[in-house]
Amino acid sequence: MQLAISTASLANNTQEALERAADLGFKSVEINLINHEFAYGYRRQPNVGLYRQLRAELDKYQLTVWSVSSPTLSQEQMFSELSRKEILKGAAGAAGILGAKVFVVQPADIFSDQQSFDRYMHDHKSPAVTKGFDEAWVQVVNRKMTMALVNRDHWIGTLLTNQAERLAYIANDLAIGCALDIRQALNRNNLNTWLEFVGERLVVAYAYDVTDDGLPVAPVDGEWGGWSAILKTSRLKYLIIRAGIIQSDEEIVRSRRIIEGLLV
Repeated sequence: MQLAISTASLANNTQEALERAADLGFKSVEINLINHEFAYGYRRQPNVGLYRQLRAELDKYQLTVWSVSSPTLSQEQMFSELSRKEILKGAAGAAGILGAKVFVVQPADIFSDQQSFDRYMHDHKSPAVTKGFDEAWVQVVNRKMTMALVNRDHWIGTLLTNQAERLAYIANDLAIGCALDIRQALNRNNLNTWLEFVGERLVVAYAYDVTDDGLPVAPVDGEWGGWSAILKTSRLKYLIIRAGIIQSDEEIVRSRRIIEGLLV
């Protein structure tokens, strides 16, 4: 298992984040598509040129991209079927340009609405995917990537996928992978149970600690020793560190060294 870091946790500018990731000693990254860079607006097209430029930056810093995560949908976009379709397809295309192996999506990216999703879960109706999902899925497969759905708790505008049985059912039904937010997952069940259900489809997992204010910071908690030992029994290839945007380089490097030591 190898270690990467999410670019959004390093800077609000992906080019700066890539340079910082390399300086911090990382060899791999997850690139988080940032709304102002993705630039889906009145043109209704993502900024493809930027991602071609970033591909050159990756070569410059000798960084590999394991995963790319979709941009956060605004409220206006969540209520626009056309916008969601175009953003999903554009984000999958950006992931392909960046050379990702995994394209990470949120429940709201691929499911049409909560009511249809609930019927899909409870009554085993047809998958309630948004228009454009099939095209994006084909694009991902053609680019030799895996689409992966992350587990999320239920809240306003967010669909409930933070249950091991549900996430496994969805992944198998849609022929996609699973992205595991470990701390979110542990709010529902232990890590062994999660791996029992989603282990065959687990393609990326996220590691971070949480401050008293609820903010993510680079992981150093002693509990990661036990969690990493469990993860090493899985097929997981990459663990993604999330850091705090205002954390110092020294703090992040300390976290990297601790987690790397646990993954040996």
